[in-house]
Amino acid sequence: MLYPANAAVPAKLHTADFTLTPLTPAHVELDYTAVTSSHEMLRQWSGSAWPSDDFSLDDNLQDLQWHDREHQERIAFTYTVLNPAQDECLGCVYIRPLSEIMPTAPDYQAIARFWVRQAHQGGALERQLLETLCAWFHSDDWAFERILFHTRVSSQWQIHLFIVAGCQAVNTHYLPERGGYHTFFERLPDD
Repeated sequence: MLYPANAAVPAKLHTADFTLTPLTPAHVELDYTAVTSSHEMLRQWSGSAWPSDDFSLDDNLQDLQWHDREHQERIAFTYTVLNPAQDECLGCVYIRPLSEIMPTAPDYQAIARFWVRQAHQGGALERQLLETLCAWFHSDDWAFERILFHTRVSSQWQIHLFIVAGCQAVNTHYLPERGGYHTFFERLPDD
């Protein structure tokens, strides 16, 4: 189980630089623009052919319906990263059960990964998003006992980002369905 049945799932998080809100079909056009403007980076980040050269708005709608359904069923949570005016998608955050990768992992433990538009890759927005996520996941807003970030070993810019942010690499796993080897990072809460 990813999340306790009696725990509220955070609806939004506002910062001065962006808003995190659950990704729904209502975001299809904003999300599609972000995805198609960053297709080369996303293929490298995901280790797949997604988004394909012929990826359409309807394909994206189907993806968003799937993410929304998972969110509603509390199987996984996907958040869109919107600019302060909420008229541009800057990226996405995906939260899934750790047991997908480690079947013996206890309940209420999760893995998270995220991307920002290619234009922001390796920049201040990506650093701010990671810092915000670390603080958010360790706050009372979430009921996770543990959450690990992960990224593909070949995504060196994100590995560097985690290291600079004080995250510790805890292990590396081969995930063939996610494009190869992934390194998992954890940052313990500040005292």
